Amino acid sequence: MQSNKPQRSLTSEVWSATLWNTLLFPARFLVGIITSVIYYGRLAPEQVALIFLLTSLAASIGTYADLGIERSLPRFIPEVEKRQGRQGVLRFLWRMIGLKLAIMAVLVLGLNLLAQPMGNYLIEQQRQEIVEIETQISTLQQQPATPDQTSKLSKLQNQRTGTLSVIDQIESQSHWYMLVVSALLILGALFDVFMQFLTAYFKQRAWNLITLVTTLLQPILVTIFILLGWGITGVLIGLVLTPLVSVLMAAWQAIRASRELSNTGDGEAVDPALPKRFAKFAAVSYLMQITTWVYDIQFVTLFTVTQLSPRDVAILAFAYKFAKDYLGYIWMPLNGVMTPLLSRIKLRRDPQSLQDAHGGLARMIWLLIVPAGVGLALLTPRMVAVLYPLYTDASSLIIVFIAFTFGESLLSVPHNVLMVYEQYRAVIISRLFAFISVPLVFLLLPRYGMLGVAIAVGAVRVATRVITLYYGWRNLGLQLPWRFWLRVCAASASFAVALFGLMQLWPMPEAAAGWQAKITNLLPLMLFAALGAGLYLLTLRLLGGLDPAERERLLAMKLPFKGVLRRVL
Repeated sequence: MQSNKPQRSLTSEVWSATLWNTLLFPARFLVGIITSVIYYGRLAPEQVALIFLLTSLAASIGTYADLGIERSLPRFIPEVEKRQGRQGVLRFLWRMIGLKLAIMAVLVLGLNLLAQPMGNYLIEQQRQEIVEIETQISTLQQQPATPDQTSKLSKLQNQRTGTLSVIDQIESQSHWYMLVVSALLILGALFDVFMQFLTAYFKQRAWNLITLVTTLLQPILVTIFILLGWGITGVLIGLVLTPLVSVLMAAWQAIRASRELSNTGDGEAVDPALPKRFAKFAAVSYLMQITTWVYDIQFVTLFTVTQLSPRDVAILAFAYKFAKDYLGYIWMPLNGVMTPLLSRIKLRRDPQSLQDAHGGLARMIWLLIVPAGVGLALLTPRMVAVLYPLYTDASSLIIVFIAFTFGESLLSVPHNVLMVYEQYRAVIISRLFAFISVPLVFLLLPRYGMLGVAIAVGAVRVATRVITLYYGWRNLGLQLPWRFWLRVCAASASFAVALFGLMQLWPMPEAAAGWQAKITNLLPLMLFAALGAGLYLLTLRLLGGLDPAERERLLAMKLPFKGVLRRVL
């Protein structure tokens, strides 16, 4: 039976999705903070490195096996529904699921056959690390005892204990680890399809609730299993149970959402060029996924695991993940909005609508990302000292990753426009450039260590976006609102100078074990953040805020706190 629900306008759908993303931000942010504090506080860095390795292996294989299918779904699902209705969409989805599961079955079989050789290789690497650590311990023991010497000796002894524990874990449970990776691959393939279906129809409330439950469930399960004395094994059980629940929830929500679709659509015949167009879009998406992988956490972890100690691998991966996690929190209002929005604008064939959407998205991103990145970089050393005392060595790396990951996001809109408008040549050129990160890491890692890796992958991230920025201007006439960007940068610089001066008057907080002490030490940082945000908004308003036309379009929407927005902007 065809749904009788009235169809909402595109503007209403987009702002509803954005509003749900924003309203669920506090819960996701708090859960994320609590999750990370528990995780990095209860596990040794060497254990964290092993878990990063296993999850990076699963994510890397999943990336290579996806074939670009996942990211292509939001682009083509609306078109299939328009032509064939609900039944056409369901047939389309089941074909994609069947294809992904067939690929995963082959990979899972091969992965489990290689479990033992891979385990032996890792064990040999860690034994070499033990020899180097024991040499350093022997050298320190022969030196006069000083506070600095004692601290270094204690750190090396802890590192040796952690590495020996990892060797024991790999020797006894390498086959179990491969089964975990296999389960993550299969569940991830199903989860991606269902979540992309929800994204295609702006089901941000369901999308965020599933993500919130998943984010909350994982630390609870992991913490329980650690308290039971299960160690890494308990963590991995939690990592498998969580996506299992996520898949069930996502499938249920996808079924509910499918019932709202029209049964017949427009009754048009299937576009004979659709398979070819889907294959082209998926191929470019696949290239994008592979080339993103060569500068993402998974590549960094898998590449450096044979070059760095487990502790350094954990520090490097922690720093990269810290920057990306906080960018994800800030990006929440736009989760699942950009591609469906641009896809519908493309169907209108209205160049001016594209220019308006591009400019509006760019302003929204800059308005959030620039001040957030500046403030986070200033507060990072103190935040890490309070929340993650085992990772204070990562502070400088985090700031480097913040500069590059946040910088990349500022230029992300032209890339999405080029993808939706099927300007594949421009996208392919930008993505092929990403492969430069591989030789850069080879060159910079031996000379500059972890900092060299951060600079190599970060610089390539930004460079690929600069290329799409150029092609967006040349091919589609996309113009970035540079005057607004200058106002945002000036406002951000003003609060950065003031905040930096204030922080010099406040001593660096000490590491604290209990939650009460952590919260107490965080209060000054929250005050600094609030003062910085207030100064940023005040300066931005004095500099002119949003352009008049953009301000009127925004205030014409049905938004909460419209009076506050009117005064601020």
